[in-house]
Amino acid sequence: MKKLLMMLLLMGGFMIQGYAQGSAAGDFSLPDAVSGKTVSLADYKGQKAVVLVFTSNYCPYSRLYEERLNQLVNQYKGRGVAFVFINANDPQQNKEESDESMKSKVEEWGTGVPFLSDRKQTVAKKYGASKTPEVFVLAPRGGGFQVFYSGAIDDNPQVAQDVSQPYLKQALDQLLAGKSALHQQKRPVGCAIKLQ
Repeated sequence: MKKLLMMLLLMGGFMIQGYAQGSAAGDFSLPDAVSGKTVSLADYKGQKAVVLVFTSNYCPYSRLYEERLNQLVNQYKGRGVAFVFINANDPQQNKEESDESMKSKVEEWGTGVPFLSDRKQTVAKKYGASKTPEVFVLAPRGGGFQVFYSGAIDDNPQVAQDVSQPYLKQALDQLLAGKSALHQQKRPVGCAIKLQ
């Protein structure tokens, strides 16, 4: 019972099952706010790594990380790493989370990264995402994916120049080098995803 409780996160009245490091990551399908097409995790089975980024248009912490994330997208795009951004916030609660705002954001970034709408929060709940921004680095394993790292992007949300531990970059470098993850999950700092 204790082990089960440790794997569950109580948030907003819901028990959320999350994936621990080394767990198989479940497939999902969500609409891309930009193209309108459905995107599935299985679409990336040929990649060396997939980075799921739960993010927000309005969250100040997400905004602080936009430039850093765009730099990472550009740094790893030729190395078999796919980035997928996911917005699980309710546009009824904040109009900045609308598909139109998401589309504008992606056009502003110019990276071409899919920005998926998780309006029913099925993927956020499945993965146990609780903050924006929060990342999950997935490694291909046995025809599916396994969680290699999850949590914070780095150790300094406020000042990019003062980052001493770039957790996401370290995880990607370790994964691409065929090594084990340097870090266990690092607690993300950001805005709470308001679960329905």
